[in-house]
Amino acid sequence: MGEVVREALQMAELEAKNIDGLATTFLPGVFDGKTHLHFFSNQLQQYLGIRAKYIDLLDFGGASALAMIHRARRAVIGGEAENVLCIIGGKASNIRTSGVTVDSLDKVRPEVSITPFDQIFRVYDDMNPVSDYALVASRHSKLFGTTDEQRAQVAVHQRRNAKNNPKALYTEELTTKKVLDSPLISDPLRLLEIVYPVDGFHAFIVSRKNRTLRNLDVLGYGEAHWPELPCELSDIVYTPATESAKKASYNMEKVDAFELYDSFTITVMLQLEDLGLTGKGQAGTFVERTDLGYSGEFPVNTGGGSLNVGQPAYMSGGVLLEEALLQLNDMASGHQVKDARVVCLNGIGGWNRSHSVTLILGEPK
Repeated sequence: MGEVVREALQMAELEAKNIDGLATTFLPGVFDGKTHLHFFSNQLQQYLGIRAKYIDLLDFGGASALAMIHRARRAVIGGEAENVLCIIGGKASNIRTSGVTVDSLDKVRPEVSITPFDQIFRVYDDMNPVSDYALVASRHSKLFGTTDEQRAQVAVHQRRNAKNNPKALYTEELTTKKVLDSPLISDPLRLLEIVYPVDGFHAFIVSRKNRTLRNLDVLGYGEAHWPELPCELSDIVYTPATESAKKASYNMEKVDAFELYDSFTITVMLQLEDLGLTGKGQAGTFVERTDLGYSGEFPVNTGGGSLNVGQPAYMSGGVLLEEALLQLNDMASGHQVKDARVVCLNGIGGWNRSHSVTLILGEPK
């Protein structure tokens, strides 16, 4: 964390003393192995040597990074702070070595509560969020005839985008057959359809004093929150992106690239539908017939997404945001979308896909 914050400060030509705003997120167990940190935002300031007069602690999981940018922008415009530091990340290995995920941490840490009804709801041995998304993938197939091959195409497209991304962990050529031949983890999801959690951080600074990057602004923003448990949803193949996209109120035909949350292949397909980029149930056909490459007709996850870059501390929002900023500043060497001026990002987060944030970034109008 200290390393990425120092790099961000150097890039912005600022010092720690210039930071007067802080936005961050915290998931139990993923920061330094502790499930509880007393006054977490205070501990961050003490460690980094900053003094914030504006503080925001978000609890949206993978969507938090995108919400931070919007809130930090409002704080700067409103005069609450001049330079807001946004931090996302942690150490996924602390949880992974216990044989669970962040969404099943209650299995090994009884002091962690996942739902208010754990005693009656958390009775099965699951691998959430893998098990949860496997149910979604099965339901999508039953309703719309979506095939394993179609989901695999998402992974193939994104691997091609990752080939020339120096930050990608996985760059070897991928085929539909390789995806389908990879181990079945939770039926029908296979290993190469599932994001790999890694240790790492992203740091971003929102400021009026932009010295090094193109002048960018938020052109559209929307967030939506669905707190219902899975069994209370009208249908699990929908996500809050149906609402957050409407609130963002932006003409998607003017977008040059899309960075969509890719915890699983099915997650990308759900967002293609819920953002209105294709009809509900048509994402399978869409990925078959459309070139999603960075140089293709419909660029999606242009750096390979977190499926290939890795997911820092079970939250991919920073991966999406970094790639969007690289694209908008013509800094995506080897995987640059030509004349990228507007990028749509969508983050999904929280247990059971309960949060969605749609963020449109581009040059000010």
